[in-house]
Amino acid sequence: MEMPKSRDMSVIVEQIVPSKVCFTCDVCCRFPEQDSALRPYFTKEEILAAVASGMSPDAFPDHAGSKVAVVPNGEDGYRCPAFDPQTGHCGIYEARPLDCRLYPVAVMWDHAHSAVVMGWDSKCPFIRGNLDSPESRAYVERTAAFLESKESVKVFASNSQLIGSFQDDVVVLGRLENLTSALRSSILPPAR
Repeated sequence: MEMPKSRDMSVIVEQIVPSKVCFTCDVCCRFPEQDSALRPYFTKEEILAAVASGMSPDAFPDHAGSKVAVVPNGEDGYRCPAFDPQTGHCGIYEARPLDCRLYPVAVMWDHAHSAVVMGWDSKCPFIRGNLDSPESRAYVERTAAFLESKESVKVFASNSQLIGSFQDDVVVLGRLENLTSALRSSILPPAR
């Protein structure tokens, strides 16, 4: 998938989960703890877009790029401040970050923290019923090509917090070679 140079890359991420499924889901945008590792990460540009779309600048601890600061969600833990629990809608849907646009695809380190992999989040109700469909397999191939593109690798390498920690409940779909290589070269000290 060739990416246009002038467009924000998060705009062209395809959504596989139908909206009607998202609006009835009780998984996304909610977190059991305030410092959950699963909170979405926003790049500097995404923070600017989110604030321009109505999110408080206070939702971001570091305006150069950070995970969103979640807010209490009654007795149900915490939620993203952009999520409206009454409607089940995102208040910044058109400006949501790449981290959210990719879901239910997870980009994470493998168990040994030696390679970046992509996988399906098995908590997503849509994925549970469509894991092996031809449409899902084709979507995985397109998403892998997108994630391995030069532009995506550059964004991920500049925002390494977009790479999550290994999660046992994510079905690993494959290794992302270009992303692994770029991250290894950016985090390993130069050879002497």
